[in-house]
Amino acid sequence: MVLENGMLQRKGVFGIFLIILTLCVVFSSYVWASARNMSSPDDGTYRESIVTSFDDCMALCRADSGTCRGAVAEQPDVSKPQMICRLNNGFGANPLFPSTPPTPLDVRLATAELNAYRRLHGLGPVMFNDKLTAASRSHAKDLAVHGTISHSGTDGSGHGERIQRQGYAFSIAAENVATGQQSWAKVFQAWKDSPGHNVNLLRNDVTDFGIALVYEPKTTYQTYWAMVVAAPLLHPRAGKTH
Repeated sequence: MVLENGMLQRKGVFGIFLIILTLCVVFSSYVWASARNMSSPDDGTYRESIVTSFDDCMALCRADSGTCRGAVAEQPDVSKPQMICRLNNGFGANPLFPSTPPTPLDVRLATAELNAYRRLHGLGPVMFNDKLTAASRSHAKDLAVHGTISHSGTDGSGHGERIQRQGYAFSIAAENVATGQQSWAKVFQAWKDSPGHNVNLLRNDVTDFGIALVYEPKTTYQTYWAMVVAAPLLHPRAGKTH
């Protein structure tokens, strides 16, 4: 009986010891976290998670693409697989992944360079058109809000419908979109280098164009471009899109 009571006593003491040890660990972790938050630079980190690989860390960033600009994975103990994944929004006093505003779109320059490119290929000029630009801007904004790239609007619209909404009756219309380029020069070069987009730049059946750039720094791509080339409807028949 005494021995049994002694075993019970030891279990009780051991249980108390475990509770105290757990509390110490929790308190130490809290102190470490608090100290880190107080001493770490304002680098744009907004979330920390435990992962087992850098790929898992990047997957978390992609899943939160509306906010995450980049991720850093650190392995405090190389003998253990756990890694600390820090998601970064690109903001703060000392951002690890700074958000860089694009060069403002110069419409006159874009018009001049587009027409110079067309002239090199024996084509006539296109005129800058406010209605086509409004259609381009509405789509670029839609892409920016949702952090995606597509010719289809989130409302299911195609570029033909968006052009018609702006009151431009077209006989032919085509659209180029792009994301991530920081200047007109870069997006123009990217479109020229892409066969499908280049076809639209060099269409011989268009007379007008519109272009827009929307900057949304909290998204993965940040810059969203849309361009429409078109010709007005001269006869009462349905317009074509490409």
